[in-house]
Amino acid sequence: MPKIVDHRQRRAEIADAVLAIVAEDGVGAVTMRDVAQRSGWSTGVLNHYVGGRDDLLRLAFRHTFWISGQRLAAIAEETGLEPVERLVRILTAHLPLDAPSVAFARITLFFYAEAASSPDKLGEDMLNYLRSWRSTVEDHVRAALEARGLPSDRARQIGDHLVAVVDGYASYDILGSNLWNGGDSKVAPPVRDWVESALTMSTLDAVRR
Repeated sequence: MPKIVDHRQRRAEIADAVLAIVAEDGVGAVTMRDVAQRSGWSTGVLNHYVGGRDDLLRLAFRHTFWISGQRLAAIAEETGLEPVERLVRILTAHLPLDAPSVAFARITLFFYAEAASSPDKLGEDMLNYLRSWRSTVEDHVRAALEARGLPSDRARQIGDHLVAVVDGYASYDILGSNLWNGGDSKVAPPVRDWVESALTMSTLDAVRR
């Protein structure tokens, strides 16, 4: 009997190897040879699934996008969380505070840089990520506003504000210019302060009305 190959599992193992290298040493450290060694598969196997290093990085991005989605979904489904606390956790999960999120932030920033020099390189994968991330935050902002009895008509605007803040701080951190802790990794970023400040915008609007 011929051996049944689980191609999805094999791609995931290759992507996991890429992300491990990215988390430890950055995108620049990714080579076909090192990924083959880390994954336990030969370069011949890698060449069967990807056409080269760029394809390898795209495969890793799709995989880390899926991992990130699973993490956010788990938070969304967790029982007993108040909507504001759920929003705080959703945003915190997107910051580079552990190996998976560091890899995600680094590889995302890499594709941002690619798109900055060649806009056509942004690609559908990145556009899908951006749409999904903004939509997820907006949904949780709306839930937080409604839980406080506030109008939710500005949920999109507040959500975009929080996305910009979180993505900006994540980028600074990845670039080695951590703004919130002065280089002390033990100091957590003030995500709750960001959320409360953003929700205040809607509170002030409600008062003016």
